Amino acid sequence: MIRRLCALAALMFVLTACGLIPGGAPQTPAGAAPTATEPAPTLYAPHTPTVPAAGSEALPDEEAPLVLTVWTAEDLSPLNDTPGGQALLEQFTTFDQRFPDIRVDIYIKRASGAGSTLAYLRSAPSVAPAILPDLALLDREALAQAASEGLVVPIDTLIDPTLLEDMYPVALEMGAVDGKLVGLPYVLQVQHSVYRETLFQEPPSSFATVLSSPVPFVFPAGTLGNVNRTTLLQYMAAGGVLVDEDGAPHLDSAALASVLNFYAAGRERGVIDTALFQIADFNDSWALYRSRQAGFAAVSSLNYLSERSEVRNTGVTWTPTPDGGPFTLATGWVWVVTTQDPDHQAAAMSLLNFLMNPVNLGTYTQASGWLPSQAGALAVWGDTDSYTAIGGVLLENAVLLPDLAVRAAPGEAIQDAVEAVLLNGVSPFQAANEAAQKVNPPNSSAP
Repeated sequence: MIRRLCALAALMFVLTACGLIPGGAPQTPAGAAPTATEPAPTLYAPHTPTVPAAGSEALPDEEAPLVLTVWTAEDLSPLNDTPGGQALLEQFTTFDQRFPDIRVDIYIKRASGAGSTLAYLRSAPSVAPAILPDLALLDREALAQAASEGLVVPIDTLIDPTLLEDMYPVALEMGAVDGKLVGLPYVLQVQHSVYRETLFQEPPSSFATVLSSPVPFVFPAGTLGNVNRTTLLQYMAAGGVLVDEDGAPHLDSAALASVLNFYAAGRERGVIDTALFQIADFNDSWALYRSRQAGFAAVSSLNYLSERSEVRNTGVTWTPTPDGGPFTLATGWVWVVTTQDPDHQAAAMSLLNFLMNPVNLGTYTQASGWLPSQAGALAVWGDTDSYTAIGGVLLENAVLLPDLAVRAAPGEAIQDAVEAVLLNGVSPFQAANEAAQKVNPPNSSAP
């Protein structure tokens, strides 16, 4: 029988007793309640341990179910009171019934920072190895760091190769680090645009289409990092690279100039506003579109798919590119194995094979707003879902969002160039050349 267990105080007692408080936070006295700044994970357990009746004998150890510890994230939890959470809960319930010899305990972890899966994977081995998971979800940024630090078990030798045959190329790229598959791609999100269909005669998918329309193009021109993702996408769609053949940071001034020319022309025609620097997140551009303050906006697929029932008269296309060809950047979440125990690895593979079944993955992603890593899972959405066709085009033409270390130096220079053109009136050619000079080594020539 499925039950939700409230084990916060007990779990905090275990972590405190082991001294495992990420980020150097003071230890909480044993038995104390979790603080607001460092909450203990929430536990969901498909099985409830059975207490033997008085006078009866306990089951031998070999008959007890194997306990598979799984760490997931708040946005991908079977405890979420959302259609996606309910769909995932039903799948764990079914797995529980089909595999009574495996007990799955699920802990919810933060996506980043103290209390995140990556933070615990780094700090727990030396002080509290017993609390580590067998299986965990990591986003792409965390996966790259965890793999480089040897915190996960490469998954390529554990999974059935046929599981990869239906994967989108970008999904396989998302699960690989240094050419080795270290995580099993699960769900993705991509960047695309939404627009009021009554305002456009054709989807605004190219620079030319945007400039020929009076409808402003809203995108987060500001950034919380080094470069806004819309400009990065358009720069890469124009053929721009971030590293040279030797892996050193590199910036293509010609590709950047083509994007900056579009921005300069857009500013002159009133379809690109300098106020866009005040927003730095797709959530903001989506909010403007939903409230009808924008008729054309760059958003994430998760924004749209999670709330598409609340908007009407809305078309979806890729973010405008120089030639109008489909192109997008993708990121997402992957499953990683952290246990070295063969029996626990086998149990983890049983769960992954079940969750990755195209029907299960398709049902979950359609309900949750994520995109599936497998083409067969997207097909489960059906032809009656208006997003199935455009989702397939986007995933087939997606490339992985470059890792933070790769986009750092070129990204900062690109962002500076965008601000120079839109805020200071610098010519696109000059801004692009100055950006390339910041990044490229002396005597380097642009490709």
